[in-house]
Amino acid sequence: MSKLRIRDSIMTVSTVWRRAFSDAVLAPRRFRRTMPEFRKVSDMLFHRGIGDLDVAQLPTPAVPLAMLPIAPGYGGMAPQDLYALLRVVRWVQPRRVFEIGTFQGVTTAHIAVNCDAEIYTLDLPRDMATEIRDYNPQDLALLQTRQEVGRGYRRFNEDGRIHQLFGDSRTFDYSGYLGTMDLVLVDACHLFNYVISDTQHAFKLLGERGAILWHDFGNSRDVVRALQSLVHNVKIVHLQGSALALSTRGISLPDAAVASSNLQVVA
Repeated sequence: MSKLRIRDSIMTVSTVWRRAFSDAVLAPRRFRRTMPEFRKVSDMLFHRGIGDLDVAQLPTPAVPLAMLPIAPGYGGMAPQDLYALLRVVRWVQPRRVFEIGTFQGVTTAHIAVNCDAEIYTLDLPRDMATEIRDYNPQDLALLQTRQEVGRGYRRFNEDGRIHQLFGDSRTFDYSGYLGTMDLVLVDACHLFNYVISDTQHAFKLLGERGAILWHDFGNSRDVVRALQSLVHNVKIVHLQGSALALSTRGISLPDAAVASSNLQVVA
């Protein structure tokens, strides 16, 4: 990241928070409505200990990415997130992928049509959701029936490379998959304890060479907190312009990936 980009990020965050504090004093009702958005912008631009990587710094795919005409809907990845994810997929060229959090399978479908990997995707169907005391209404709304889970990828699975797994990501038996994955996507429940647990499993799933991606970085405060708790032991970068964070094993990140831990925001 250039000094100019650092300066621009600091100025943007400062402006956002000055506006937030102004609203808190002058328009408290509006402040309560807009504060979550202010926080998301701040988390996207400033995340102590986590670096930043411009997706354009990843090697350019030899074949254009395939973006499918499937609307992700609420709970799915935004187009810019899918694009960033697929740039990583083409860069890593995985043979085996493990996705923690299937939802409707739109992300799964995009991965399948952009690589030849065997894909294992895990989701918690509504009939198995027993330990959900900590879920908020938004999380509960994302629980689906077994028939609904993964419906977005089914017409792209004629070769049977996508394998649907069911279970709670915290207690699922991963023993048959440990150390065999080249890419792991963490995109299940975004409560702090879930993210920590899913991340621990993700590192165990990863082989000697590969990458882990976390979705909703910046969108979820718990995801940001969970990843910031790991930065003393592992290098994590935010993919700029997306809600994805990335860590690699046995693969060198581009030189453009820089640590932002020393940045200080001055209001």
